[in-house]
Amino acid sequence: MKKVSLLLISLVLVACSGKPSDRQIEQLVSEAILSDGGAETYSISNFEKTNGLAKTEQLYIADVRYQLTFKKGFEELSDQVINKPSDSPFETVGAGFKLMTMRMQFGDFKAGDSITKEDRVQLVKTEQGWRLDDY
Repeated sequence: MKKVSLLLISLVLVACSGKPSDRQIEQLVSEAILSDGGAETYSISNFEKTNGLAKTEQLYIADVRYQLTFKKGFEELSDQVINKPSDSPFETVGAGFKLMTMRMQFGDFKAGDSITKEDRVQLVKTEQGWRLDDY
């Protein structure tokens, strides 16, 4: 009975610890990276939280490392932007800027290339759980 009580107390303390789990951090960061067309461009693997700091009960800072593997190369993505008809010129210009930003950030990448990224993210605790702050 004592062991069961200690186990329950431990579970309650962990649940009330005020910090997001490593799995929650991975899910939130992955969703942000893979949104807005990212899932068609690259995949994420080897995700790891390398450090964390609870600034307050509602603010947590995490250092993360993960591997991005490109599904498409820069040239293929560039061809898609050039050859894809769009109803909106703003959409075409936005896609071009996004592509140039990727080239500045990742260089001349090819399909199958992988890079290791390290980021620092801020998570905010809301009424509906943890969310990324300005990622």
